[in-house]
Amino acid sequence: MRLIIESDYGTVSGEHAEESELDRAHQLVDEFLVFVKENDVGNDIIDEIELPVPKSLLVPAFSMVIAAERRPPIKSLLIKAGMTLAHYRPGLGPRIRIRPGLPRWRPEPSISRRLAQRLERTLLAVAEERVRLAETYLRATQRSFN
Repeated sequence: MRLIIESDYGTVSGEHAEESELDRAHQLVDEFLVFVKENDVGNDIIDEIELPVPKSLLVPAFSMVIAAERRPPIKSLLIKAGMTLAHYRPGLGPRIRIRPGLPRWRPEPSISRRLAQRLERTLLAVAEERVRLAETYLRATQRSFN
C-alpha cells in the first residue's frame, strides 16, 4: 500500500512505511508519551525545547503510527495524544499552567495587560495549531483506508 502524508509539518511517503521507519515512529511516540506521563503535563502550555524529541519529528511520527493503526479505539487515543503537541510552543519560556474546570478565564488583577495579551495570543496559537494537527491526522487516517 502506498502511503503519502502531507501536512504543514512535512511529507511522509513510501510503501506503507518500511518496518524500521514504523518502528522508529513508534519509538518516538512512546518516548513522547512517557515524557508527558512522567512530567504531569496536563493541559499546560510548555516551551517546545522541553520535548524529548523535536516536534518536527513527532508530528510525522504520530501521522505514521496513526495511519498504520488498525484498531479504532487506539487510533483515537493516538490522535488525542498527538493533538497535545499544540501545547508545545517555540520560545515560550516558563510553563503556563492551565487548570480545567474553571469558569471563563479572566486575568488576575496582578497580571499586567501586556502579560494578559501575551497569554491570549499563546492560547489562540495553540487553538490554531490544534486545528492544523487535527487536519494532518485526519488526512493520515483517510489515507490509511485507501
